[in-house]
Amino acid sequence: MTNQQILTHSLPDIESFSFEKHPKRFLNKKLIANTLYMIPLAIAVGFLFYNFSEFPWLGWSGLGLWASILLFSLFVNYKEYFVRGYTLREHDITYRKGWIFHHQITVPFNRIQHTEINHGPIDRLFNLCELEIYTAGGSSSDLSISGLDPKDAQNLKSFVAGKTSTHV
Repeated sequence: MTNQQILTHSLPDIESFSFEKHPKRFLNKKLIANTLYMIPLAIAVGFLFYNFSEFPWLGWSGLGLWASILLFSLFVNYKEYFVRGYTLREHDITYRKGWIFHHQITVPFNRIQHTEINHGPIDRLFNLCELEIYTAGGSSSDLSISGLDPKDAQNLKSFVAGKTSTHV
């Protein structure tokens, strides 16, 4: 048995592979969901205006803070959409996300136990779904690819299932 050294500069760069992008309706879903999440904060700002009318600066400060948070979160979601994507290689699948905080997950096919496709109510509204990939030794998914077209998710699940059955 030999154990040859592999130099890191000779490894292929994952960035050289093309990443499959999410459908545009995933961006719409993210922006609308983000705006809906901000509604409770808007109600709190309204509470400040109503209950502290003798301190109008408090309400206006709250409104300014709310608008800043909303705009920043919408901007981050918009920029992050263009980073998201997955790529399939011969022995693994890689998913990347995050604009400010970059996350890149690679799961080898020989470690995958099973896959699931989930459709939440908001996902169904936008005709999207999520593919969850589970590996050995955990009860939660190791890789979740949300915002997939249902047909693409089913094709991806079938492909991964075919790859995992050949590695057993």
